[in-house]
Order: sequence, then structure tokens, then C-alpha cells
Amino acid sequence: MKKIWLALGAIIPLGISEIGSADAAGQGAEDFYKGLQRMTMVISAGPGGSYDTYARLLARHIGRQIPGNPSVVSVNKPGASGIAAANFVAMRAPQDGSVLTNVRYNFAMYQALDNLKPVKTDMRDFKWIGSFNATNHVLVMYHTSPVKTLEDAKKKESLIGQASPRSFGTLMCKIYNALLDTKFKVITGYGQISRVKLAMERGEVEGLGDNGWTDLLANFREMLDQKKLNVLIQVGLTKEPDLPDVPLLLDLARNAKEKAMFDFITKSDASMGKPFATSPKVPADRVAFLRAAFDKTMKDPEFLKDAQRINVLIRPIPGKDVQGIVGDIMSASKDVTMRLRDVLGIKKGQAVQ
Repeated sequence: MKKIWLALGAIIPLGISEIGSADAAGQGAEDFYKGLQRMTMVISAGPGGSYDTYARLLARHIGRQIPGNPSVVSVNKPGASGIAAANFVAMRAPQDGSVLTNVRYNFAMYQALDNLKPVKTDMRDFKWIGSFNATNHVLVMYHTSPVKTLEDAKKKESLIGQASPRSFGTLMCKIYNALLDTKFKVITGYGQISRVKLAMERGEVEGLGDNGWTDLLANFREMLDQKKLNVLIQVGLTKEPDLPDVPLLLDLARNAKEKAMFDFITKSDASMGKPFATSPKVPADRVAFLRAAFDKTMKDPEFLKDAQRINVLIRPIPGKDVQGIVGDIMSASKDVTMRLRDVLGIKKGQAVQ
């Protein structure tokens, strides 16, 4: 049953069979996982950022909650802001429940906007197994920037670093500029959040757009402790306890139409947390096993101790709930999605992604 599988730009050893092989077909979930020696965690970003941190944390622990206690091999698959990993897991990876990935939380919104053409599957087709946390997303400025508040950002142009033109922070800065009258200028091409962090320290850019608050606590802790980051705005249903004086996007709506758009953006941006999924064609009983293993991991003392060690706050969301959130986002009204496309300057038939 062991094979050497050529994928992800490297030779990856997996204790699984390839798509369509007969050795896993027809097996019940418990028997399948008892016989499984290795699983793969396909990480949708490069090393050093929050996606990498969260995925490797889960990979270190979830195997203990699965019958047979398979090891979980983590493999980075960066490319096109997560699109490469999503397509790989959806189209090329085994569809047997042996592969996990952290699909980007914002893909459902992009797809609802008809703005995710390169992704070859519907977000509702992924089998979502759970999310680490629901956390507000924030835009932060480095302490050397003259822009200290949202009001400052309406008066003075400031440079915001982003991994790529497809990054969700790039989209959010467009929304802020169009609807809140800010003057953010996005500088893309850094590839990874860790490089944006260095760019802020070097003075190349002044801030970072749309990062989860818990991600910042994990990966920018030293900057936060030293008060080197100013939070200008937060996107969420309620304010983070740590950020009582930072305005919520929802509170800034000036009319009912903006409120409807901000509701959609908030659900898309902050409700998903850091979700994990397996391939679309995985049998239902194996999905149930993976969801149960995820839920048990979130309560496991060893996992929680490891999460605390690396400053990752755990606010778990069950897989069924994530599946429902994705469905709600994808079912948004055409009035909201078309108006948001207008705000973003997306023409009919055009796909920025």
C-alpha cells in the first residue's frame, strides 16, 4: 500500500493510494484509517506565515485522534495565494480522506463574486473538517508611519504591503478606499506575510492589510508587545476584547446598502477563521471520522499546550458549521455581489483572480 507519489514539486512518501486505485475503494472509514500509515497536510502558503504555523500545528497532533495513529507529513504548496494548493487537493490528490489542506478562508467570497476562475472546484464541494478560530481581521500600520488612525488614512496616502495582487488584503484595501475614503496604496509581490513584516521594519511599506488578530498574536507578538503596530480597523461581528477602541467595519456603514455589503464582507472575512478541508470526493463516513478527529484535537491537552507555546489562540469551529458558512456566503444575493463587484471595479465577465 505504500507508494512514492510525485506531487507538489517534490517526491512525497504517502501511505495511501492514488485516485481511482482499488485498494482503498469500498473500505469502511475505520478499517481504512486503521490501515493508513501516513497522511499529508498540503499547506497553501510558504514557510513562516500563519497558514504554515496553523497547518503544522494541526499536523503534529491530529494523527493521535485517528484510528491507526497515522503520521501527518506537512508539505508547502505555495502559489497564487492558495490557488495552487486548492486545485491540487481538489483535482489531483487522492480523494480518499488521506489528504488535508488549509483552503483560504476568502475563496468562498471570491467565488461568490465570480472572481475565482482559476480554482477548478466549487468551494461548497470541499469537505470542510473544521477551523481553528473565528477571529476579527485587522489592518495595521507600523509605528513609524504618520498614519495612526483610520481618520489619518483618509487624509494621507500610505503604503500597504501584501503578498500578491490576489491577497484578500489587496481587495479589502480597495473596499476601504472606495467606501471609507481612505488612501491606501497597495504594494504587492512580497509572496509571504513574513516578507511584508520585514518590509515594514525596513521602511519599504507602512502597514499590512487584513490579517487575523490571532495570527498577529502568533506571528507578530514581539511587535505588538513593543507597541510597534497600530490597529486602524477590525472586521468582525463584535470587537476583539483586546481592541475595544478600534472601529468595526459594520459600525461604519452609512446606509442600508453599505450595511448589506459590510455584512457580507464580515461573514466572508471573519467567520471562517483558519479552516481545513479534505478533497471533494471523500466518502461521507471518512469525512465524519476526520471531523471527529479535528474536534477531539481541539480539546487535546497536548495540542492546547503546543498552541499556547507558539501563541496560537484556539476558538474552534466544527466542520459542519464551516460547511454551512461557506454555503451562506455562496448564496449571497446578486444585488450585494454585483454592487461589490462595481465597488472593486470588476467588469462583467472579468475575473481578477
